[in-house]
Amino acid sequence: MAEVTYRPAGLDDAALAADLMTAAYPTWAQDPIVTRYRWGRIKHGWSAGRFIAEIGGRPAAFVDWLHGPPDQDPDRHCEVSVYLDQAELNVDRLMELWRWVANQAEATGSRILEAYAGEDEPEMLETLALSGFETDRREKVWELDLREHGDRLSREAREAKAAQAGIALLTLADWPDPDALVKLHALDGATRDDIPTSFPNLPETFEDFARRVDAPDRPHDRFWIALDGDRPVAMSYLKFPPVRGTVVTGYTCCDREYRGRGIARAIKLQSLAQAVEHGVPFVYTDNDSENAPMLHINERLGYRSRPGFVSHLKRVGRNNDA
Repeated sequence: MAEVTYRPAGLDDAALAADLMTAAYPTWAQDPIVTRYRWGRIKHGWSAGRFIAEIGGRPAAFVDWLHGPPDQDPDRHCEVSVYLDQAELNVDRLMELWRWVANQAEATGSRILEAYAGEDEPEMLETLALSGFETDRREKVWELDLREHGDRLSREAREAKAAQAGIALLTLADWPDPDALVKLHALDGATRDDIPTSFPNLPETFEDFARRVDAPDRPHDRFWIALDGDRPVAMSYLKFPPVRGTVVTGYTCCDREYRGRGIARAIKLQSLAQAVEHGVPFVYTDNDSENAPMLHINERLGYRSRPGFVSHLKRVGRNNDA
């Protein structure tokens, strides 16, 4: 096989990286504008390594690692990724790429590596197993056909909104509270702990949260909030990539004190009905296989299951001797 060479990927390589990620897994195309925005605004205290892998002088893969502040994560978890253009796809090549990026991540002091692969990526799943990664969790992916279910969803959205006595459903753009983002940051942080995960849920600074809310795929007039007076008790938004990619659920949550009242379903219906108005044909969402409440909501809304993702863990460094 031709030799693989690696070079660091800078901000001006974001579009190329998005192209390579899309060529590796076209089902989840990556948007170049969103990729550049995310690269230029890494979370406070987080570290990342990004590289373009070339084969015969031609860009063929994007590989990276990402981890949070070590002082907040004693086990030093690190997410590692390999995106190889399907035109170059084979297990030997994948083995080489995974070995290289895993070594890069381990060199930063990381001790537990996490990698993802699609359930419909047999070569990737085989490579991760051969590379010493063990299956950890499964993330379910759902598809909702708005052409088939649009009329029903729009009707249910109106009915759900009318049924929420004392709870106002509106968009972030229509909420004039000067402390809106501060309040949403608190709601977001409080509900993240309820998501099943093997990685620690590291706190997010307000500045990082505000930058995430302002991302180019999250327009404020499509970011829905449920209010009890001036208190946000639920939120849901879809991510609309400006150049390419699927429309997916960004996050849906509800304050623990307000659960069991249909508010999460009602707020999610508002975002879906809005997508119907904008002519979006399909919406996708993903949930951990153990997140029973959201799985139940998805089933009731008419989502159908698609191939999901499998997370894998590998212990390296001194933890590998435990």
